[in-house]
Amino acid sequence: MPALPFSASDPGAAPRQRLALRLLQAALFLLPALLLSTPWALTPFAALALSAFALAPSVFARGWREVGRETRWLLAMAVLAAVVVLFSKFHFEVRWREADNRLRLLTAPFFAVLIYAWRPSRRWLWRGALFGLAAAFVLALYQVASGTERALGWTANAIVFADALIALIVLAVFTRPSGELMWTALACALGVAAVALSGSRGVWPALAIVLLVALIVSGGRARKLSWAVLAALALTVVASHWIAPLAQQIRLTELVSDMDRVKRGDHESSLGARMTLLELAGDTFTEHPLTGVGVGRFEKVVMATPQCAPPAPRIGFCKLGHAHSDAFEWAATMGLPGLLAILAIYLVPLALFARLLRAQAAGRARSSALAGLVLVLVYIACGLTQSMFAHQLVASFYAVAVGVLYGFALIERERGPQ
Repeated sequence: MPALPFSASDPGAAPRQRLALRLLQAALFLLPALLLSTPWALTPFAALALSAFALAPSVFARGWREVGRETRWLLAMAVLAAVVVLFSKFHFEVRWREADNRLRLLTAPFFAVLIYAWRPSRRWLWRGALFGLAAAFVLALYQVASGTERALGWTANAIVFADALIALIVLAVFTRPSGELMWTALACALGVAAVALSGSRGVWPALAIVLLVALIVSGGRARKLSWAVLAALALTVVASHWIAPLAQQIRLTELVSDMDRVKRGDHESSLGARMTLLELAGDTFTEHPLTGVGVGRFEKVVMATPQCAPPAPRIGFCKLGHAHSDAFEWAATMGLPGLLAILAIYLVPLALFARLLRAQAAGRARSSALAGLVLVLVYIACGLTQSMFAHQLVASFYAVAVGVLYGFALIERERGPQ
């Protein structure tokens, strides 16, 4: 396969197609670079990627003919989710905005073929991830220094901010070109610091997955650096017991206190509220096992609880509009079909990336297949304590990133890592 997917002997087509390739590579940079540090998020990426497609749709068509069959399971997963969501939307007459986040999974096969057809350099994705992590840290530091209790970037939600940061760390670590260890380590350190400033606790297991996989697949300086990062995180946790501002920011002391309160039967805490939400979701699924209560309508279940009844509603609890867990959210709102759909959303890409990873003869520590596999694992881990697809930013990023990484993985299976 040539580096540029066009015939150099066609003088009319070459400039247009060169422009399309440059636009796509710029889009790959902007995808992680602007995700958290600007209000535009994925919009510039989408605009440039679609412009590249529009400049030469014949290139995409050729890519589809060559690799369309490889995306059939990805397409089937997206269609299954769309059918379940659309049935729930029309059956319960839910607003389109509640279904929109889940329907964006349909873009994953498109971006996989787009990447495969044009074969841009993966280095642009890595560069964008480094820039995105550094910019997110600067913004997080500014917000906390300005008096914001928890850094949240442009997401308006500290948990979503932290979830997206871990996803960017995955891209930075596992799409790293050879010889670019120090810049990657610096950007990831800034990303971890931004996570700490967010005060989100549910993302730490996901970060542990990233570090564990990095330790397993890396060697030499990279493995030593992974151990150093792990030791630094452990030291931070220990130090938080004596440094009050640090303990307050990462909220570990609060977690211990919440656990003690729950043991005493007191659910008036962050942890207690989540446990109550899971119980509500389980009861709702039991009562409506086939259809749930409607996509995006878990808030109605919350508002119907005694805690939200006048004259003294539990204000913080009553503002929670989803179950704070993927499986519980999809089961409660869309019944058994929803539960099967969320399992497919995670397990199908996981199986596809695992299969491509086994086929990778070299460059396993930095392959796109490994990046995709770890990204899915991170979303699963974060989805234990957060409804990932209830939020547009992380839902859209999952669809796009899975497609992009799958496209790169298909290329690398043919010719090795870029």
